[in-house]
Formats: sequence, structure tokens, C-alpha cells
Amino acid sequence: MILFLLELPSVAMALLIIGTTVVVAWSIAEMVHRFPLAKLKPSFCNMLPTLGGAMMAGYVIFSALVANSIWRDKEFALLAVHQEARSLGFAARIVDAQRYPELGLSIAAYAKAVTQQEWQTMSDGIENASARQILDNLHRTVLTGLPGLPDEMRKSLVSTLKDVEIARQNRLMAATDNIPGEVWLTVVLTALVVVSFSAFAHQHDRAAARIMATLFGVMIGSMMFSIIAVDRPFIGKVAISNAPIAKLWENRLDKATQ
Repeated sequence: MILFLLELPSVAMALLIIGTTVVVAWSIAEMVHRFPLAKLKPSFCNMLPTLGGAMMAGYVIFSALVANSIWRDKEFALLAVHQEARSLGFAARIVDAQRYPELGLSIAAYAKAVTQQEWQTMSDGIENASARQILDNLHRTVLTGLPGLPDEMRKSLVSTLKDVEIARQNRLMAATDNIPGEVWLTVVLTALVVVSFSAFAHQHDRAAARIMATLFGVMIGSMMFSIIAVDRPFIGKVAISNAPIAKLWENRLDKATQ
């Protein structure tokens, strides 16, 4: 379901999520309206506004914490992508491309494998074997190849490739770091509880119940949209772009055609 939503344009996804929550809120309000308030104990009826307000505040805080965590995870994923691209670019520039063309070719091949193959599978936890092999070969080339390369430059390359490895693992980890099902269950159940309390609190006035159901539905739907939109940082219309890494092999291709 989430993957389907992520493939929609942002506006369409927001309208669908918010519209669904409003419909659910209205349905609950209508069902509660048919339940005679007289059957409820007066003590419970008097507690409805107080409990409802406290639950609404708690739900807002909880949803805000979840959304903040997800957005921070997306920033972490974005930093990993840029760190990987910067380190690869530095490794390509630090040596003489005319004397050691194999290094630049390997970096371009790695960037191509990552952006054209691994990018589509890493959100499912699948690491591309070709990209992994190319990076391993790069490590071996820097350690044992490149004859005549000064020791200080070799050490710098080794350190840079370590940075690439760390950034790569951070990117792969961020790609699969999604909201657990238990958290989603909590978000949905607490939303239903809040909407139900609102419906009970305004049961005496059908118009007021519908207005509150609409307001709560819009607010809860907006919160869910802000969470779902970035739950998978590399999938969807607001996904992190692979452009920083793709430029590494595109630039190499442009130089080859000149």
C-alpha cells in the first residue's frame, strides 16, 4: 500500500491520504451519533472533553516525534549519498588520469552500477553484486596496483576509499530503515481513538461532530502524509536523487566522446 502511494504525485498522494482519513472520521462520527448518549454513564460523558483534548495533544506529540525521526533518517541518507559522491570524485581527481586511467574507469563503472542497478534494488535490501565487486577491485588496485604512485598519495587514496565504503554502507542501511509495522499500528490505533472520543464529545450536535471529524481527519491525514512521503528515502516523487553519483560516470562518458 505504501509503495503504491509513493508512486503517486505528491499532491495526489496527500489528497488520497487526507480524503481517506476524513471519510473514516465521518464514518465514526455517524456510527457514534446512532448510539444514544443516555446509555453512557454521566461521569464518562463529563470526562470526554478533557480526555479527548489530552489524547489529541498526545497524538500530535507522538506523530511529530515519528515524523521528526523519519525526516532525520532522510537527511542521514542524503548525507551518505553526497559523502559517497564527494569521496569518489576526490579519488578520481587526486591521481593523474593520463597515467592511471584504470582508476577513473573503475570509479565511473562503480557509479554506473550504483545508479543504474543498485538504486532500484537497495530499498529491498538487495546489494548489487557488480557494484560490490568493482569497489573491491578498486581497493585492490589502490593497495597493490598503480605502479610509481607516491606513498602519501596511495595512503590518501586508501583513506578515501574507506570513506566511500562507510558512506556506501550508510546509504544501504538508510534505504531499508523504514517505520516498523508496530509503530504504524500505534499511529493508526491512536488516531482512531482520538477521532472516536471527538465523535462522542460532539454526539449531541451532528453538525459539530461532522465539522470536528473533518478537522481531525485533515490534521491526522496531513501528519500521515508527512510520514509516508519520506518513509522510504529512495522511493517516490520526493526521493533522494542519484544525480551526485551519476555525474561521476556521465562526466567520464562526456570526456570519452570529446
